[in-house]
Amino acid sequence: MLQVIREFSVGRPQIVAGLMLLVFLGQCLWVAGTRRLSDLEYEYLASSHPPLPGQEFRITSPFTSWAASVPLRATAIVRKLAPASLGDALAVPRPWVLRLPFVIFGVWLGAALWWVARRLFGDEGGYVALALYCSSPAMVMISTSIGPEIILAWSSFGLVYLAIGVAHTVYAPPRKWLPRIVLLGLSIGICVSTDLWAGALVLVALGFMVYLVPGRRRSALTVFACASVIGVAVLAATAWLTGSFGATTRATITPKPSLDLLYKLGFALNKNTDGYVLVALFIVALTVYGSWQRARYFGNTAPLLMAFTAVLLFALVPGVNLWAATLGLSFAFLFVGGVAADLLETRWRRQFLWIVVAFIAIKVAEDFIRLAWWVHQSAV
Repeated sequence: MLQVIREFSVGRPQIVAGLMLLVFLGQCLWVAGTRRLSDLEYEYLASSHPPLPGQEFRITSPFTSWAASVPLRATAIVRKLAPASLGDALAVPRPWVLRLPFVIFGVWLGAALWWVARRLFGDEGGYVALALYCSSPAMVMISTSIGPEIILAWSSFGLVYLAIGVAHTVYAPPRKWLPRIVLLGLSIGICVSTDLWAGALVLVALGFMVYLVPGRRRSALTVFACASVIGVAVLAATAWLTGSFGATTRATITPKPSLDLLYKLGFALNKNTDGYVLVALFIVALTVYGSWQRARYFGNTAPLLMAFTAVLLFALVPGVNLWAATLGLSFAFLFVGGVAADLLETRWRRQFLWIVVAFIAIKVAEDFIRLAWWVHQSAV
């Protein structure tokens, strides 16, 4: 950890990314503080306390219930320690305070997306992916709602790319495995304790690990088994804190294919998911990927596959009641950022750069228009 800190430096790329994330944070705080709490959000808040006689919750996400309880518990502690005047002011926490843990997960996912995109595609690919994320009304919406979507989006993205990173680690001496094993285990635990069906994503992550290390598959399985033990411990701890493993009915873990599944798989081509600009950019990126051999490599292929896989797995189980499309968006942004970075390395760099900047500028305007409409529908 200390070595990582010593190697980390703050330069122009980090400053630019930080400013972009501040814009995203500003949007989240504005939306979180303006919208009324929904009935489902109230239910998540109530589920952090023992139910009253005859009271039943529809909640199927133990980790979300625990995260929703953090602001309430923190406020209770502050009220005990603070002067009476401040304690009275905190008697009814503001909506943005109650949603703050989910806002933090949203900012955290944006930072993780930039980190992965920059390491894979360089600064420009990182900027494009992060710009799409920070101007995404869908990601702001789930980051400002008390619900499992943003936690699942964060943990599934981290799970897949930690698994890919850990796969490369098995070629290093075993003494260097431990930090990544712990991080992967925490990611597995949070993902599965947010939704038990997310165990399907854990198998996908294992598939990536096995694929990437054809000569060290036994070592990869050992590393993954150790990480899984940590994941099970996190799941058990969350179940002990909340009193539930999350699988309250068979519907929450039983696949049920339907024609609606095909509609949900077209999430990146649906304007209702994240607007018209993402639809246009994704079509362009998909066309370039399919027609240009240089763009078809693992760095671009993995997020493209994961974008559809993440949506497919959760759309297969209607009983989970998630906005499944949002689980594939961070991977879609990464894919577009990767293809854009490839195009910006050609002799038409200047022309492509202006096109990308124009698309992102339009997306920013589209983002604020859609968020303003959404906030207006449910203002405090």
